Amino acid sequence: MASDDEADGGMLSLDGEPMQTRSAAAKATHRDLFDSTGYELAVHPAHIIRRAHQRATMRFQEVLGEHDLTPTQMAALATIMKHGEVSQNQLGRLTAMDPSTISIVIRKLSKHGFVERYASPDDQRLSMIRLSEKGVEYTLPLLAKSVEVGRRVLAPLKPSERALFMEMLSRIADADDQPDA
Repeated sequence: MASDDEADGGMLSLDGEPMQTRSAAAKATHRDLFDSTGYELAVHPAHIIRRAHQRATMRFQEVLGEHDLTPTQMAALATIMKHGEVSQNQLGRLTAMDPSTISIVIRKLSKHGFVERYASPDDQRLSMIRLSEKGVEYTLPLLAKSVEVGRRVLAPLKPSERALFMEMLSRIADADDQPDA
């Protein structure tokens, strides 16, 4: 004759305990362990910053999407235009891009004819970069559009909150990687 659990279609664990009960107990234990950590996704700073980054990228695509340009490429074009010419290493530092990323960005911009690379006359080991005429003509009108992207990103904030938010966000972005004191 079948046990009540078997008759109800329930499965028994190796120790004879009904699986559903064990599963519920395990879930409760896991939840208690989780709760004890203090982790809360909805208020986790890294999660919120990631969501804000997604929003900023979406606004960038709304305004500049037709130009087949990424935010990192725009940052590189604007920085080169501002400085006239820079070494590839300096451009990486100015735009906070690692060497492999800046190399890919420059390769793509060069492929489109927006930048020119040449060896530094002072140090042949340095690769110097400047905008081509095509690059200047392409970049200049995009600068105002990029300002519009920034306006849209900050639109949910009151005008009086924007400067403080940017100052605080910059402090987080520019903080060194030393542990908190």
